[in-house]
Amino acid sequence: MRYFSAIMMLSLLILSACDFEQNNDQYIVDYEYLSKEDEIPDDVTQWLINIDSEDRRIHSLTLEEGTTYVYANQHKKAKVSYIDENIEGESNQSMKVTLLKGSNKDTVFIKISYETDLCCDSEILDATENEKEFYEKQK
Repeated sequence: MRYFSAIMMLSLLILSACDFEQNNDQYIVDYEYLSKEDEIPDDVTQWLINIDSEDRRIHSLTLEEGTTYVYANQHKKAKVSYIDENIEGESNQSMKVTLLKGSNKDTVFIKISYETDLCCDSEILDATENEKEFYEKQK
């Protein structure tokens, strides 16, 4: 019985440590929705002014380490994820921004904050019309 209890305690300790590491990864990248009326830096305001209101491309601007802004017309939702991959023995950390396409009146404007020590070697900008695909959890 002692042996069983010891193995059970050790298993719980290992599982809780793994869970702790996984929870920390959730805070490497964070984002918030903004509007053009929010208080934003002058450089960002000027950048927004230069974007054509009919332009359907996804625009991104990085002004300082750890902060990126993304703006897109005709998109209604955004999500940001952190991807840590091992490609042929090389570690690669990416930030992926996925936007959900919307109507002609929709716009998405987000500010992304990330830990510069842990992220990001690259930035991936993606869009989808498929709501099911957008809301699926990334594996």
